[in-house]
Order: sequence, then structure tokens, then C-alpha cells
Amino acid sequence: MTDTFSVAAQVLEQWGAKVTPIPTSHKDESDWLAQFGNYRLLVEEKTKIEEPLVSAARAETLAKGEVHGSTLPLGHNNRLSGIVRKAAKQLSSTGQDVPHDGRIVWFTGTGFDAEAKHYQFIGTLYGSTRIFELSRPGMKECYFFRNGDFFRFREQLDGAVVAFLHGSNVTVKLCLNPYSSSWQSLRDSPFANNFTLGLIDPVAEEAAGEAYIADTDLPRSDIAAVIRYLEAKYGLENAHNMDMNMASAIVAVPR
Repeated sequence: MTDTFSVAAQVLEQWGAKVTPIPTSHKDESDWLAQFGNYRLLVEEKTKIEEPLVSAARAETLAKGEVHGSTLPLGHNNRLSGIVRKAAKQLSSTGQDVPHDGRIVWFTGTGFDAEAKHYQFIGTLYGSTRIFELSRPGMKECYFFRNGDFFRFREQLDGAVVAFLHGSNVTVKLCLNPYSSSWQSLRDSPFANNFTLGLIDPVAEEAAGEAYIADTDLPRSDIAAVIRYLEAKYGLENAHNMDMNMASAIVAVPR
């Protein structure tokens, strides 16, 4: 096992990978090289802990015997986008010197809002929303409806592992970047075989009729134009988008 505590390294080693730390240097470097047989994966690991002020405010509310409620949007997040940008830079720097077959950022959310951060990170990567038609029931995920970091960093990121901790349990998903030239080799790698129940593949979802992809050069600030594009591409009528939130409420119960 590696000497430094790392969610990514522990999980990768449990899956049978040989995990080697990348030595520090004068450049920005990624964290790990994980080898699954002949497949070599560069990994930059990021962990998001809860903001201390948010944690303190919740504790104060609970101490008063009051209900603490919160609502977090699950779409693009500027702070998380900054994490992606930093990771992309580190992976690109290390990739110039270390032979590899794939590059991913491994993000782990921790704390009270860990699961919400997990979904926010996915939304930040894909610029996703939900699309529905007024005349039909149900809605579908739409990838790249807004500017997504996977498109922005398509030269540096083949995918991402998005995880969150709940006690001693970790939930993981592998998100594939369909704009990367190496996304298919990542999908077919022995690493990806560990995600039979946690693989996000927009191309496969679109082919199965389960999702939309806004693969257009239209400016994402023109939401109406993007929706018209989706209507023309998929034969939709009177389509609209809906962004999702995660709401929670807790109260301290005396023992």
C-alpha cells in the first residue's frame, strides 16, 4: 500500500492496480500513475471538504434546536471548475514526461454535502441539464447544454472519477469525456471494467435514446437557440430545460 492516505490510491490498489506516486518537481505534477497490466493511467486526485463557515452555521442552528435546511444547485460550479482547470494543467505537465494511455481527474467529496458536491462536479464536467417536452411525460439528461469543462479541457482529460464518502463507504462513478480522442480506449480499459454499475457514457446513452448531446457550436448563452437545435436534432416539440437542485433538512434529536 502507499504511505500517504489517498482515497484514489486505496481504491485503485484494491482493484489490482500498481499505484506509483509521481515525484514532485519544479513543474505542476499529477499525483499517481496507476498500471492495470499494460494500461497506464495518470491520475490527479482532488478532495473537496465542506467550507468551515457552512459547517459552523449548521452546528449553530442545530444547537438551538432548530431545523437546518439547505438547497444546492447541481449544475456548473465555478469553484469546482477551478479544481478541474488545475487538474488539467497538472495532468498535461506530467503527461509530457511520463508515458501513459489515459488521463483522469479523481474527485472525492467529503462532509455533510459530499453527495451534492459529487453531482455538482458531474454537472460542471458535462454542462448538463434536464430536457422535457410539454406534450410528453418524463425528462432526459442533456450533456453539454452549457459550457462543460470536459469540452474545454478535451486535450487534457479523457475522463474523471467522481466519488463521495459516506462514513467508511465510498461511492464512485467513471465519467467518460466524449470529446477526448482517447475516451474509447479508456472505456475499454481494464480500469473501466471496475465501473459496471457506475459508468457515465453520454455516447452510449444517446444511442440508447436515454439522453441528448448538444453537439453544436452555438453560444451556450443563447439557451433558446440551443433548445431549438435539440428540437431539430431529436424531433422534439416545445422543449424546455430544467436544472436540478438537492435539498436537505436536518434537526438534532436529543438522546
